[in-house]
Amino acid sequence: MNNTLKKEETKKEQSVTNKATGNAVALGALLKKGGPSLQERTTEDFAIPYLNIISDTSPQIDKEDSQYIPNAEAGMIFNTVTDKAYSEVTVLPIYYRRRYVEWAEKGEGPGAPINIYTPSEFEQMKREGKVVRGDDNKERIVGGDTYIENTAEHYVIVLEPDGMWTKAIIKMKATQLKKSRQWNSVMSNQRLVDGNEVYQPKDFAKSYTLKTVREKNDKGKWFGWVVIEGQWITDIDNSNISKIYEDAMIFEKQIHSGEVDAKPQKDNQSSSEGDNKSDSDLPF
Repeated sequence: MNNTLKKEETKKEQSVTNKATGNAVALGALLKKGGPSLQERTTEDFAIPYLNIISDTSPQIDKEDSQYIPNAEAGMIFNTVTDKAYSEVTVLPIYYRRRYVEWAEKGEGPGAPINIYTPSEFEQMKREGKVVRGDDNKERIVGGDTYIENTAEHYVIVLEPDGMWTKAIIKMKATQLKKSRQWNSVMSNQRLVDGNEVYQPKDFAKSYTLKTVREKNDKGKWFGWVVIEGQWITDIDNSNISKIYEDAMIFEKQIHSGEVDAKPQKDNQSSSEGDNKSDSDLPF
């Protein structure tokens, strides 16, 4: 091939490349100008995912199960909506609440909770003698066949490696309630200094990294949460951090107002924190 033909082919290739680049830029501008789709979706039409721990018996690591996640391993964390698995996640804690959730025994009744009680409602039930602790260490409604789980719910924003962010919930029960209390203690003691002023910022002014660790007692073994204090949001290297903070403010208000209210998740609907046992089977 002579030099003239080579030059002509190079020009053609460059022309195709320039055209493709131009089309991409033009399309990008149109996508940005168009904005989000016109829909009648409200917060009730979205599912806030849970971040669950994959146990040794979770369907996410069973290749023959429809819930199998490629490359997932026991001890990893996975998103129940996207099925994305993580070795660790970095989050901004947006909102915390504790609920007492009444469930039917496994294999009985609907998958949805029977009732959800606030801490004050649950304490009132105990004072009235409507709740007793059974031999299995579970809180039970007197005269019924249901049990109540003390559940800590941490609403978070997950900081994805690509700079994007997603909303999720982390639930902690039974053996993990201690981890939740410790995390809350750390957040409640956060302080920033501005000149002569010392103030307490929002919980999501600081990030936290969550991992898992193998735990065990005389009833079995399981993976539990490890919460590691991270960076102040002003030190996070993410070009979207201002937008993320704005979204965090909105998310907090939506949860507090009740506009966002995720339904509690029963362990056997997706994944448990125990090995052959859910964390509800483990002692408090």
